[in-house]
Amino acid sequence: MPDHLVIHCPRCPSDEVEAQLGSPEDPTAVAALACLLCGHRWQPTELPHLLAPDYDQAYGTAPALAEEELTLALWVEGINVRAQAAASGNGPGVDHGGYRLFYLRQAAYLDRAAHAMAVAARGQLIAQQPADDAADAAVMAADLLLHLDLELDQVHVEGLLGADSPQWQSPEGLRGYVRQEYIAWQEWESAARRSRRDP
Repeated sequence: MPDHLVIHCPRCPSDEVEAQLGSPEDPTAVAALACLLCGHRWQPTELPHLLAPDYDQAYGTAPALAEEELTLALWVEGINVRAQAAASGNGPGVDHGGYRLFYLRQAAYLDRAAHAMAVAARGQLIAQQPADDAADAAVMAADLLLHLDLELDQVHVEGLLGADSPQWQSPEGLRGYVRQEYIAWQEWESAARRSRRDP
């Protein structure tokens, strides 16, 4: 888990950001932030109040929604088969980590779908009510993930801010938590693939 907040440039995807300090009277004050890649400067007050990845950062390399929907449906079927086998003594059930990953990917899928529907509703391509219903479903799935992480003593939490952080205590915050954890899981998966490929 990183021990610092990562600030991304609002103009480009770079996280190579430099704090430019203020006056000699208050040398710790940050007067501006500057991107070392594209040169864009902005004020600290322009930082988002929710310190979580945006949709492009979190889901830029995610599978298409239709593909993820199929994956989740197959996963539910597999969980049910393993639960029945475990109940009859014919094998282990799904462990906490497996359930947690399913809930994470389900919450991420619903967050992405709700975002796409909100964009469509703003463009008047669909009615507002389905977009509102999708947003409610995304918040409920995010809340389920966050409370699961709290029940499991946050052993699977990989993002910078824990599930008990006050910033997650709103509908927007809950969905931000999903994006934080999804991108952290993707980074873990990528590192695991590299280690398997290059022992």
